[in-house]
Amino acid sequence: MLILQDIAVTYQNVVPAVQGVSLEVQDKAVVALLGANGAGKTTIMRAISALLHIHKASIVRGTILFDGERIDRLNTTQIVQRGISQVLEGRRLFADLTVEENLRTGAIATRDAASVRRAYDRVMDLFPLLRERRKSHAGYLSGGEQQMLAIGRGLMSDPKLLLLDEPSLGLAPFMVQQIRTIISEINAGGTAVLLVEQNAQMALSIAHHGYVLETGKVVLAQPAAELFQDESVRKFYLGLHEGGERNNMSTLRQRRPTRRWAI
Repeated sequence: MLILQDIAVTYQNVVPAVQGVSLEVQDKAVVALLGANGAGKTTIMRAISALLHIHKASIVRGTILFDGERIDRLNTTQIVQRGISQVLEGRRLFADLTVEENLRTGAIATRDAASVRRAYDRVMDLFPLLRERRKSHAGYLSGGEQQMLAIGRGLMSDPKLLLLDEPSLGLAPFMVQQIRTIISEINAGGTAVLLVEQNAQMALSIAHHGYVLETGKVVLAQPAAELFQDESVRKFYLGLHEGGERNNMSTLRQRRPTRRWAI
């Protein structure tokens, strides 16, 4: 479905942020994108959704294909219309608008009223709490409720692929589990998901495949179950190690990622 081929991104034509990244998201799959702060995860999301120019960045090499069509030269509206929607880190809701009004903004690029109605009904089925709060202003919702609303708004364009950037950030553990369940339900409904997460354990528990980034490069690409069992990943991201040894990624740098895969 989505293929990034040798993508390189720089900020202000000077600072390299992503250096030759290649990755794939298969149809109806969940793919986890892992890495420390500054590894390039959000930059990759911005490249896919054509938001780089807002941050004075640009793709300087490589191509992005979606359903066999090159999209790295399209604008954000065109990309949404082709079936990709992004839920930004930090939710970015309209605090003074109601829940329902926020949801409607997610369908602004959709011209088919019947499609909007189906998407709205799907969101309300996924998030019964939003139905109860649909007349409440978004700014008065709890952090977990705001994250539900942000995901719901992303679904209003009825995307084939949903980009989720740190959906569990700042949430209590019980709410993280709810978000995990919601992502699984969204995927079960036929929507592919590219998931950027600091909570690697949560991400790998629902993903089919995973990529690990370090300083703008893919250093590992494996099925999620294999990444979860990888000793270096377990030490660096999951804290599952003995003896109190210092976490590091030096062993990952020595390994060549597998770029093509199948579910």
